[in-house]
Amino acid sequence: MMPSGRAEEFQFMNAVFARCESGRTLTVILEGGAGCGKTALLDAFAHHAAEQGATVLTDPRTVLGHGTGTVCDVQSSVDRLADLACEAPVVVCHDDPEGLDEHGARLLLEAARRLRGSRVMLVLTLLPFGGAFAPALHRDLLRQPDTHRVRLRPLTPEQSREQWNRLRGTGVEGSADDAHAASGGNPLLLRALSEELGMVLPTVPWPQPHGLFVQTAVDCARDSGPLALKVATGMAALGEHTDPESVAAVLGLTPAEAAYGRNLLDAAGLVQDWRVRHPAVAAGLLQRLDPAARTALDTEVAELLHRRGTGAADLARHLLRTRAGAGPWSTATLERAAAEALDHDDADFADDCLGFAQQGVTDCWDHVRLELKRYAVRMRTDPWTAASAFLDRLRTATCPHGDDPCQARAVLHARLLMDCGRLEESTRVLTSAHPKAAPPDGAHDDTWPWILRVAPGLSATASPGAVPPCAGAPVTNLLKFDFCAAALSNRPMEPYEADEHLRTLVLGDTTLGLIVLALHCLTLGGCPDLAEAWAGHFAQEAAERGVEGWRQTLTAVRAQAALARGRLTEAEAHARDVLTAVHAAVPDPLFHSGVLAVLVEVCTATGRFEEAARLLERPLPEDFAQSVCSLGYLMARGRFFNGLGRPHLALADFLTVGRCAERWPVSEGTVPTWRLDAAETWLRIGGDRECADLLAAHEAAVHDSGAPPSGQWLRVRARLADRRERPALLARAVDRFRETSGGWILAAALADLAEAHQDLGQHGPAELALREALHLAEECRAGVLLERVTALTDGERPHRRVLRGPRALDPTAKLSESEQRVAVLAARGRTNREISEELFITVSTVEQHLTRVYRKLDITSRQELRLHVESALHEAA
Repeated sequence: MMPSGRAEEFQFMNAVFARCESGRTLTVILEGGAGCGKTALLDAFAHHAAEQGATVLTDPRTVLGHGTGTVCDVQSSVDRLADLACEAPVVVCHDDPEGLDEHGARLLLEAARRLRGSRVMLVLTLLPFGGAFAPALHRDLLRQPDTHRVRLRPLTPEQSREQWNRLRGTGVEGSADDAHAASGGNPLLLRALSEELGMVLPTVPWPQPHGLFVQTAVDCARDSGPLALKVATGMAALGEHTDPESVAAVLGLTPAEAAYGRNLLDAAGLVQDWRVRHPAVAAGLLQRLDPAARTALDTEVAELLHRRGTGAADLARHLLRTRAGAGPWSTATLERAAAEALDHDDADFADDCLGFAQQGVTDCWDHVRLELKRYAVRMRTDPWTAASAFLDRLRTATCPHGDDPCQARAVLHARLLMDCGRLEESTRVLTSAHPKAAPPDGAHDDTWPWILRVAPGLSATASPGAVPPCAGAPVTNLLKFDFCAAALSNRPMEPYEADEHLRTLVLGDTTLGLIVLALHCLTLGGCPDLAEAWAGHFAQEAAERGVEGWRQTLTAVRAQAALARGRLTEAEAHARDVLTAVHAAVPDPLFHSGVLAVLVEVCTATGRFEEAARLLERPLPEDFAQSVCSLGYLMARGRFFNGLGRPHLALADFLTVGRCAERWPVSEGTVPTWRLDAAETWLRIGGDRECADLLAAHEAAVHDSGAPPSGQWLRVRARLADRRERPALLARAVDRFRETSGGWILAAALADLAEAHQDLGQHGPAELALREALHLAEECRAGVLLERVTALTDGERPHRRVLRGPRALDPTAKLSESEQRVAVLAARGRTNREISEELFITVSTVEQHLTRVYRKLDITSRQELRLHVESALHEAA
C-alpha cells in the first residue's frame, strides 16, 4: 500500500525501476527526517518491485555475507548480484537511516559501482543533510553514477488532512488542522495522534503529557541523531527564550552545529523556527534527562537569561517552571517579578514568586520579610482567613538557622497575633524574645508603631545569624514592608487628619491598612457619611481591578459606616455581600467584629431576633475572647440581649468590654461606646446611680479631646434628668445625630423627644417629631422602633418594664395544655408544619396557639421563647 501523500515519489521510483529493467545499475537515496515515511515508501516499493518480477533483497547480508570488506569480499558480492541480475532485475534495500551499518552501506555502493550495465537497483534510506553518517559515505555517494535522491519532506496541510481523514474518518472529533499543527506534517506523529485520540476519553486533554504522541516525538528526535536530540533538549529548556545564539551558548555548541541540529529536527516536523513545535513534546524531552543533568541545564539557562538582562517576570517564570537553584540574584529577581505582578493584580503569580524566593534565603529576617509579603498577597484573595492560616504555618515551619529561639520569628508571630487582635499574647511573645530596652531619647509617644512601643529595643537590633539571641541588622529593614506598623499607633487620627490621609493614599498592598485605619477613624470620629463615601470609592476601585479580598475588606468597613449612619438597609446589603463571599467555616476574628456584628445589630433593630440568634450561634475562632476584635462582637450581642429584654445578659457583655478595654493596650478613641450602652442598660433594671457614674466616666474620658457631648450620651442623660429638662437635652441629641448619623438612630432620638414632649402635654412638637421619626423608621425598616413610633402616634404609651432580676416565666400567664405543648416544641426549633404533624393538628391551629403564647408571655419571637422560657414550659408541661 502506497503511503499517503507520497504518490509523486512513488511514481518517480517506478520510473527509475523501469530504467533498471532496461539494463542499468542505479542508486536511489530516500532522504527525509525521522518518521517522515522513508521505511514505509521503501517497503511499498519493494512489494511493488517483487510483484513486477524483480528479486528484492531486504537484508544486505544475503549479498555481502559477513566479509570484512576486502577486495575479495567486494568481488564476491559483485558476482552474486550479477548472477541474480541475469535472471531478473535485482532491488537491494538498505534501511539504515541512523547509520548503524555504515560499513555495509559502503560495500553495497562499491559493488553497485562495479556492476556497470547490470539490472541492479540499490535503495538506501538516509537522514537529510548527511544525517548521522560519516563524510566518507557521502563522498562515495557523490562518486556513484546514476544516483537519484528522493527527498521526503513533512506533509503539507492538504496531505495531512487527507491522511487524517483516512485514519479518523470525516466528521470525527479531532481537527485535522490541529493535528497538522501539532505534528508538523510528520506522518508517524499523525498516526500517533490518531491512535492516542482513539484511546482517551473526550474530556481528557489531548495530546496527553505522557501519551503515545509525546513518546513517538521524543523517539523521532532521538532517531534524528545525538546532535539533533541535544539541540531539541536545549530548545525545550529555553522555552520562549530560544534563539540560535542562546541554544549554542547553553549547550556549548558552535552556531553551525546548533543550526545543523535544528535542520535535522525541522526535517522531521518537530520544530518551528527555533522552538519545539508542541509544549508537551518539549516537556517530554526534558523529562528524559536524569535529575542532575536537568538541574544543570535549567541552571545554565537561568544564568544565561540573567546575563542577557531578561525581564524579571520572564526570568521568574523560568525559575518557577524549572525550580532551578540559580545564583544569589534569583531572590531579588523573584521579588521584583512579584512586585510587577502585583502592579497588574496577579496575586497568584506573585505568591508563587515569593514562595520560591523564600526557599532560597538563609537569613531569618529575609525569610520573615518575604512571609509578610506573602501575607499581604493573601489579603488580596482571602482576607478573612489570612492571619490564622499564616499562624498555623508559622507553628509548623522551621527557622532557617535551626530550632533555637529566633527574634525574627517572634516579631512575625507577634505581628500575626496582632492582626487577630490578640494584643496581650502578642506582647508576651515579643517581650519574651527580646527584653525591653529604653527607647531613643528616653521616651516614646503614641505615634510609635505598636511593635516598637512594646519592645523599644527592637528599633536598634535584629537577627540574622545562627547564634541566638540574634543581633545585627536594624529591625527597620523588616518594618519597611510591614505596612501596618505605622497604622498600629495608639493615637487615633482626628477626622480631618483621616480625610487628608485618604486624599493622598493610593490603594495598594502597602496602603490598605492605612486606608482601613483612616476609615475607622472617620466612623468613630463622627463622620460615618464621609467614611462610607471613601470606602465605596476604594471598594469600587478594588472591584474594577479584580482584587476581591480588598473589595470585601472595604465593603465590610462600608457596612460599619452605614450602620453608624443608621442606614440599616444599606448596612445589611454590604454585610451580606461579604458574608456570601466567605466560605471558611471559622473566619478570622476581624470578620466577627465587623461583618457579623453589623448583621446582628441590623437584625436586632429590625426585630428579626431569630436570625440574629442564628448568626450568634456561628462558631468563633480559637481564643476569640482574648482578641480585641471580640469587643465589637460583644457590643452587638449585648444590644441583641437588650432587644430581647434580657438586660442582665446585655450588661454582662458591656461590662466585659469595659474590663478588656482597660486591660488591653488600646486607645480610648478606638474602644466602642460601652459605657453609654451599659448606662442605658442599668436604667432598664433600675440602676440610676450606676448609670450616672458611667455617664460621668464617659464624659471624663472624652473631656480632653474637646469634642461636644455625643448624641447617645445626651439621650441617656435625658432619661436621668427631670422631665422638664428632657426635651432640651433630647433636642440637642437630635441635632447631634443629624450631624453625625441619621437613619434609625435619629428616628429613635426623635421618638424619645416626642415622648418627652407628650409627657409635658406639648402635642404640637411631639407630632412633628413623630412624623419625622415614622418616616425614618419606615425607610430603614426598623420594625421594633416602628412599633414604638406607631404606638406613640396613636396616643398609646409603649410598655416599659423595669426589671429587678433575670427575666422568668410570668406565673400569672395561664397557658392551656395545648398552648404549652406547642410552645415547648417551638422552643426546641420545630417548624409549624413539624409541630402540626406531631400533634395531629393543622398548621393554622399551630399559628393561633403561638400567637396566644406570645401575647400571654409578652414576647415577640421564637428566639425569645427558646432563650427565656423553654425550661419553665418544660416543667409546666
